[in-house]
Amino acid sequence: METTYYAPRQKSLNWNIVILVGLIILGVVLVILANMPLFEAYASLFVAVAFLLAIPFFYVLYQYNNARQISYVIDGEDLKVHWGVSSLKIPLRAIEWAHQLTEFEDEMPLPRLHLPGAYLQYFLVPGMGKTRFVATDIDRMILIKAAERYLVVSPQEPIPFLARLNEQKSLAPITSEAIEEEHFFSLVKQVWQDKWVKGLIIVGLTFLVLLWGAVGIIVAIRPQVTWVTLEEVRSGQLWLLPIFGTFLWIMGLVLSFFVLINQAMEKLLAYMVLLSSGLSCLVLIVAALMMGL
Repeated sequence: METTYYAPRQKSLNWNIVILVGLIILGVVLVILANMPLFEAYASLFVAVAFLLAIPFFYVLYQYNNARQISYVIDGEDLKVHWGVSSLKIPLRAIEWAHQLTEFEDEMPLPRLHLPGAYLQYFLVPGMGKTRFVATDIDRMILIKAAERYLVVSPQEPIPFLARLNEQKSLAPITSEAIEEEHFFSLVKQVWQDKWVKGLIIVGLTFLVLLWGAVGIIVAIRPQVTWVTLEEVRSGQLWLLPIFGTFLWIMGLVLSFFVLINQAMEKLLAYMVLLSSGLSCLVLIVAALMMGL
């Protein structure tokens, strides 16, 4: 019989939403400033920074989603930890001991660099080595040692969790199975084995590079272009096209990835998402050429 425990969602986790909204607002403000005559000299810099903000945005969004989906499952043989698309399976017989951090005399150092309300990384702890954190609440943290590895979790109800873990551990059959960890990069590697996915990603990326190159050439040789409103505008405004194209391509990658790792969904849907993001870049290339000519 499986028993599932969930990590508490701390109020501080909501600060990640504030960070996400702040990044979006900052990106929009930079794009607006880039199209104002007053900041024409810094237009390229503003556009580049707005584009780079997509990196922290998707990282925060990914980690926030992981923190909201943390669960700890104890069955007759294993302790299974899930967070987002990642998971860790530890045979109960491999667990040597498990204690709340409050039981130790010395305070255990915690990761300093982490998102609000989310401890989802490896951290080098003196005397223990690399320790995997999958937790949200410091006061509920439990340290588990299994086969020379350390894991920190924080179930909503730590005492019942420990009682259930110790009970099932004593009843678990002896097994030779090793600890299994499936993380984001292992899943990416698995998805990359699909020839259609690999081909569509390469084609889409090629169109995206051509889009940036085409806009760069047009901006360099044409001071003004005809915008979609049929008005003459500064050519620097064309940078909005590759930024939009990059956003669509990244969204296509993210959506197709989650479709492919969800076995209940058809691969054809992922192929269509990747194809549409690549074709969007091609359409934007045509639009840039038409406005630049």
